[in-house]
Amino acid sequence: MKFLIKPAIGKINLSFWLLCLCLWFCARPSLASAEVLSLAKAIELAKQASPDILNLSAQAASARAKAAQTWAPTEPTLGVTYQDMNTPYHGFVGDQGSRVYTFTQPVLFPGKSIVNHSVLSNQAKSIQSQMNAMELTVSMNVKAAYFQLAQARENLNLNKETHDFYERIYAIAKRRYESGAITQVDLLNADAALHSNDNDLADLRSAEHIARSQLNILLGNPPTTNFEVESLKMQKRKIPDYETLEKQMIENRHELKAAQYQFEASQSSYRLAKMSLLPDFQFSFGTTYYDVLGTSPLSTSNPDANHTYFAGVQITIPIWFMFDQRQTIISASHDRLAAEANVRSILNQSKVALDTANDVFHTTETKIVNFEEHVLPLIEQALNLAIINYGAGKIDFQTLSDTAANRRNTRQTYLTTIMNYLTAYSNIGQLIGEDL
Repeated sequence: MKFLIKPAIGKINLSFWLLCLCLWFCARPSLASAEVLSLAKAIELAKQASPDILNLSAQAASARAKAAQTWAPTEPTLGVTYQDMNTPYHGFVGDQGSRVYTFTQPVLFPGKSIVNHSVLSNQAKSIQSQMNAMELTVSMNVKAAYFQLAQARENLNLNKETHDFYERIYAIAKRRYESGAITQVDLLNADAALHSNDNDLADLRSAEHIARSQLNILLGNPPTTNFEVESLKMQKRKIPDYETLEKQMIENRHELKAAQYQFEASQSSYRLAKMSLLPDFQFSFGTTYYDVLGTSPLSTSNPDANHTYFAGVQITIPIWFMFDQRQTIISASHDRLAAEANVRSILNQSKVALDTANDVFHTTETKIVNFEEHVLPLIEQALNLAIINYGAGKIDFQTLSDTAANRRNTRQTYLTTIMNYLTAYSNIGQLIGEDL
């Protein structure tokens, strides 16, 4: 009896632990559930993954290093010369009559380094502004893709609601057909409407896949990575009046700053080109040792003198300026005109874009208020009444089907209007140099 009890107890204990393990696995949160990705986190990840931002960041660092390099003096030259040899290069060292040691330091005309530093420094600032603009562009692209994905998900939910409505309509049509209240045509139309909605579902799934792939590429993820996004809801935003926006844009827009810095660099380049007509200098210092006594020029006054010194200066004169420096000046003047015109062009484009975004923002805001206060409640009420009236035989199937389709299209238009509203707000932020 004792031998039979122990194995039974062992089986009970084993079953108990297996049951606990199963309950623990069931209670754990599902690892397959998709993570909710916030918009702020998506923008942060996209900026980290953007090769365009990395490219401009490296260019800006390189430009700053080149600007700092302009303060470095020109490298000097050290030379040694063995001369007055008694045989043609035989032995080279040992049979020379004298040795000459030379130190040469080139020096640019005063002010050229300062102007050159101004050129490269402004170019570095221009690239930095381009990088700041690219960060806002990446943020804008992420918001657009994020909103599109959220809209695609909302459209899928809306399609599911519409599918449920069409199933109710089909069930009503089937009961009325069986009772002889309607013809077979209405029943077939109800069935066709249900299947047509299923065809719309395939297009909506494709749109969701495309929007998710676009956002994943911006985030640096594989295109098929799945995650949840925040629902597309109306979020009331406020912006200043247009005059204030325009002032902020002129002062802060990064694309405009980049063009202005480039114009300032072109002005400095033009000054530097004109300074090329000024001479540069080269200072030389050295000493000569005479290995053969009596060959020194000072030997007449001092027979033991075998060591002399020398110093000199050379001037580079641009005598061929008509063929060289003149063309450089002409080229720099045209570059300056082009940079100035580019500033005006970007300013004009910015004003048009800001006016358009501001108009879209206020127009869509008005539409959304009308949707929420009037259109959406009315279309929901119309659909509910249409289903009831169709069941009672007061309206035909076509009126019911049109009401259901109108409800779906109206809600899709509402979602698109919200997306346009939020996109216009982000676009205004990009134009005034802020990540709104």
